[in-house]
Amino acid sequence: MSDYDTIVVGGGISGLLSALTLAKKGNSILLLEKTDALGGNCRTYEPLDFPGWRVDTGVHAITELLYGPLNQLKQYFDPGKFPIFRRHNDYYIRKKYGLEKFPSTLPSFLKMDALPAKDRLMLAGDLLNTLISRAIFGVKEKAVYDVISKHEFSRKTMQFVDALSYLLSGLSMKKTSVSRLLEGSGFSSCGKRGIIRRIMEMAKLFNNSGYRSQGYPLGGIQSITDGVIGSFPKNVEYHTRQEVLKIEQDEKGFCVSTPEVDYFSDRVVYSGEVKRLPAIIEMPVKWSRQVKELEQATAMTVWLGLKEPMPEFNYNGSEVFFDVCDTDKEVFYWLMPVPELSPRNKSLIGVSTIIDPKNCHDSKEKLLNTIYSLVPALEKNTEMIHTQIMAPEKAAVSLNYFPSIKTPVNGLYVVGTDTDMRSMGITRAGYSVLELLKHY
Repeated sequence: MSDYDTIVVGGGISGLLSALTLAKKGNSILLLEKTDALGGNCRTYEPLDFPGWRVDTGVHAITELLYGPLNQLKQYFDPGKFPIFRRHNDYYIRKKYGLEKFPSTLPSFLKMDALPAKDRLMLAGDLLNTLISRAIFGVKEKAVYDVISKHEFSRKTMQFVDALSYLLSGLSMKKTSVSRLLEGSGFSSCGKRGIIRRIMEMAKLFNNSGYRSQGYPLGGIQSITDGVIGSFPKNVEYHTRQEVLKIEQDEKGFCVSTPEVDYFSDRVVYSGEVKRLPAIIEMPVKWSRQVKELEQATAMTVWLGLKEPMPEFNYNGSEVFFDVCDTDKEVFYWLMPVPELSPRNKSLIGVSTIIDPKNCHDSKEKLLNTIYSLVPALEKNTEMIHTQIMAPEKAAVSLNYFPSIKTPVNGLYVVGTDTDMRSMGITRAGYSVLELLKHY
């Protein structure tokens, strides 16, 4: 007799959503998390050296709130437990004289003065040709660089495309797929579409609603984790500080071993890094080799607590900066004001960039230099600086292989941001859970 119907390994947001949804379907669930906190990158906390301030684990703008996975999973939350989101209105480009709204249609892109007019025209042509080709022939994956490299673009334009690729995938334009760039920019939808739907989507070039389906939870990103845990029914049991060391399968089911105890279940849902799974359970050689090649991006986020709000950051949305000539500064950042987490009458902004984890000793200083050079008054107004280094996704959205939810081992499933390529972050984790439910 098994102790549980399903054991969920890992207490990040994909593991938590898996436990919630499967339990609401009547399964007895055990969730095991190796750290002392649930939520993974979906957490909000108070830095030890700055009491009174709260920060998210990374900068977050939740995508596809209208029709995406969180909206579909909302039915599993108890009444009053699903977070309230404020709208993330727009993205902006930070320039020396202020902000320029990031374009969401082809006509507005052609008017954007952050790039040379000749480059805008050529990029618009590439965008139109790519969408027409996708509409007629379907998705044929290419790297962004392979599409635009036939042109002689300015340095500024190449930096712009590279920054956009890093923002939307975690990788450079040489490894970012065109699909991810189009989907993240709102010109194409995630998932498979018939030819009629693909042709109809081309209307977004001229009438794109922008980013109305994006938002931020009012209680911080922790409110999503709290909403899931608060909705757990009685048939969910969870333990922190219990690392899974080994998983074995026999004709009766699975034995999941931790340093303290062995647990038994009919099925296992693994929500940790997929490339680490072959170390704890025997998997086919080809599958193990493929998942070990999944790439991760490493991000640095610097949270700046401001003594008082500043008009430069008095907007609802986020900004991207890419135009750097000084090699002592970071070439790209994503900045988002998060006033909900700051003490009263103060302000908070989070700034992220992709870094090389093997050579990041001066990345924080470069990032701060970039921001302070653009908004000089910011440096004297900063009273709190808190730095995080993390992998925002368990696998970057690239041209590489991604495993399916169902593994070659019968009864063993994988979920998380290294098992689904749609969108990013919490939305992407949600997509993987929806795929899991199709197999139950």
